[in-house]
Amino acid sequence: MVTRVHHAAAAGRRGVRRLFFSLALVAIATTGMLADPINAPRVEVTEAGGVYSVTAAFAVTESPQTVMAVLTDYARIPTYVPDMEISRVIERTPTGAVVEQQATSKFMMFSKRIHLVLEIREDAGVIRFRDRSGESFESYEGGWFISAHDSLTVIDYRLSAKPAFDVPGFVLKRLLKRDAARLIDRIKAEITEREDRRK
Repeated sequence: MVTRVHHAAAAGRRGVRRLFFSLALVAIATTGMLADPINAPRVEVTEAGGVYSVTAAFAVTESPQTVMAVLTDYARIPTYVPDMEISRVIERTPTGAVVEQQATSKFMMFSKRIHLVLEIREDAGVIRFRDRSGESFESYEGGWFISAHDSLTVIDYRLSAKPAFDVPGFVLKRLLKRDAARLIDRIKAEITEREDRRK
């Protein structure tokens, strides 16, 4: 009986040590991921039931006001996003805008022209959008979420999209991840240039 209790206690201590070790690894990995949020944006793509979810997060040293100004300057997007052929404001509303966009995405042998008519709602630190055309996607909606943290402005991007065209899932996941990373790079550069022009 004493032996069984001793073994159980030892097993319990080993389980606790394994748990602490696992938590330490998570903490180290998280610290590494957050150590350079400006130069190492996070982009993830998942799929469930034909719906693809994109989440991305990055940080800049410029102000939330500059970030918001760049993200809501819809007509200027084609000047710094090469794949964006058209971004035209077709209506202004008291809470946002309606914007028509056309872009071409290419990946290996895959090439697809994307057409969207986005209903956009602008709130304090939040820009939400939803496609109403249904031409390229059965559903397409998401948003930009902007917040200040000490000397950084953190931007979270979320997109949920169900394509209306046939494409292998692994291709679309890689395409969405690559395009999101490219878009972030272009936006960061535009934010820096916009801030420099204000000085």
